Amino acid sequence: MKKIFALLLIFLCLNGCTMSSYSGLVMDENSGDDYWNATYEKFNGYKERNITISGDGSHAFAVEIVTDSGSLGLTITDNAGNELYTGNELPTSAFEVGVDSSDKYQVRVDADDHSGSFKIEWE
Repeated sequence: MKKIFALLLIFLCLNGCTMSSYSGLVMDENSGDDYWNATYEKFNGYKERNITISGDGSHAFAVEIVTDSGSLGLTITDNAGNELYTGNELPTSAFEVGVDSSDKYQVRVDADDHSGSFKIEWE
């Protein structure tokens, strides 16, 4: 049993670990190798995802936020712990956050009674 749990944990971390402490009302969340999005009626707490961007050249995170009520914050941190982007109480908006290199990144959303959605894609 311990071996199965350990293998499952390793598999999840290799495929982009997601950490969270949240409550959500009618939450629909989807994620893949190059995207993460969620739509919900109410979201409280935080969710974070560890991702790896590979390949030469510049890369970017494309972010779309819909805020019907409440507040949503977003933080993107590189592997060294440097905050590349921090935004709080984000309104409905779309923007890009450029990154200079392939690396491991942490993307975190923090919500306080947020109603709406977020969509984050990277390349």
